[in-house]
Amino acid sequence: MKGEISFDDVKINYEVLGKGMPVLFIHGWSVDHLLWKNPVEKSLGSYKKKYKRIYFDLPGMGKSTCGMNIHNTDDMLELVCKFITYIIGGEDFILAGESYGGYIAQGLLVKMSGRIRGLFLLCPLIFPGYRKGRHAEHIVLERDDTFMNTLSPEKRKEFEYLSVVQTKDTYTMYKKDINLQIMKENEGFLSSKLDGSFTYDLHSIKVTYDRPVLVLVGRQDTEVGFEDQYDLYKDYKRASVCILDKSGHNLQIEQNKIFGVLFLEWLDRIRTMDC
Repeated sequence: MKGEISFDDVKINYEVLGKGMPVLFIHGWSVDHLLWKNPVEKSLGSYKKKYKRIYFDLPGMGKSTCGMNIHNTDDMLELVCKFITYIIGGEDFILAGESYGGYIAQGLLVKMSGRIRGLFLLCPLIFPGYRKGRHAEHIVLERDDTFMNTLSPEKRKEFEYLSVVQTKDTYTMYKKDINLQIMKENEGFLSSKLDGSFTYDLHSIKVTYDRPVLVLVGRQDTEVGFEDQYDLYKDYKRASVCILDKSGHNLQIEQNKIFGVLFLEWLDRIRTMDC
């Protein structure tokens, strides 16, 4: 089911697949819901019968419009909470956040930890701002020069920016999953209007959370790194913190097979805890 819901002057584009326990996926900065949808749907297999997968575009990204009253991540979180009330109601749910979406997910945990049955943080942002945390220098660990030379200079530059594995297979997934196109009505929102930080120190608020957590990060992630995320094991007592080599900020593409296995293992941990 695809749809659109308005909250004042904000329109949220979303897609819901399947029935069962709701799983809410929050994507990162400047991309859209396909970043989650494509690798998750590819990985689920028979698990599709057990979960209601909720994908949506954050305001100002994908096909969602930004509105005039979103200025910082406090405002963004408020809109996400409204969307949760609309699409999930009062049910408990499972939560997954990627990059900036992982930062929002940590804010959601502060507000409603009692309703969140499990948490998946994929290459999550810890310190807001451009490369503010401990991040890796960009290196390339696999490259198919023959294929890369078939790309136009513009496409090659875009793909090379984050990619650790530069091959035809990873490029095919990249073009399918990573949508960087901004609608005209959203132009300037990310670059000049939205402050990607909360107005408070999120990490000064300690949340007791003892449900299954998966923190999945890339050893060569140039944007958010892996060292700051490793420290999350101290906060989440049921956390698996996995640092994968040969993967950058698009880990779900460059290590897609391991991504799928660990994603399903995390769902199994949640299911067995609830039995």
